[in-house]
Amino acid sequence: MEFYLEGSEPVNFWMLQSGWRPRLLLIFMVACFYSGAVLINNELLFFWASDASYRYWFYPPAGIRLALLMLFGLPGLIGYFVAALAILSSEIIPEVTGFYGAFLVAVARALSLWLGLTLYGALTGIKSPWDRLTWQHVPFLAFFVSFLSAVVAHVAYISLGVESLDTLVRGVALNVLGDTLGTIFVLILIIRIRKGYLRSRERFEQSRNANGFAASD
Repeated sequence: MEFYLEGSEPVNFWMLQSGWRPRLLLIFMVACFYSGAVLINNELLFFWASDASYRYWFYPPAGIRLALLMLFGLPGLIGYFVAALAILSSEIIPEVTGFYGAFLVAVARALSLWLGLTLYGALTGIKSPWDRLTWQHVPFLAFFVSFLSAVVAHVAYISLGVESLDTLVRGVALNVLGDTLGTIFVLILIIRIRKGYLRSRERFEQSRNANGFAASD
């Protein structure tokens, strides 16, 4: 997966790294960044936005993990998996106990994100390098990926005996709501920041060109 830089060719962050150490460092940085985002969200910012089962009706880390995957591709996916495994192994969700349960849920979460992005791109043509992604597409992308991720995660919970089929609909609905709202918030914020950067760069280029012409006269 690649990331599009305006006015340049797409950049593949995985192939950009020449050795295994830089690649491992990128994966480690992604994992640390996402883990930190979850910790800050759950403990400081939006701890009040969850129910007793740790389901959030507004969950910005969902948008952060999707952005990391869109930006960094395979390293982002592996980094998110590592972070999810570490978070679940710490029993932040008390019902998920043991390494096997944490591993299963982390795999399900990571693969569902990748599958969601891949399917959405195949259905809409909005895919890597994401140069066609605008704020109008964000709600649909956010809902599609959040729904698929929530369904896959809750199937994993049911297989572990953490949840039952009776709670499937409610659990999926709450997760989809929180992840969708959080993803919309994060992705639109990124798009606005990117547009602001491009405008400021364009003004800078125009100013530099104007000064250059003035100097030549």
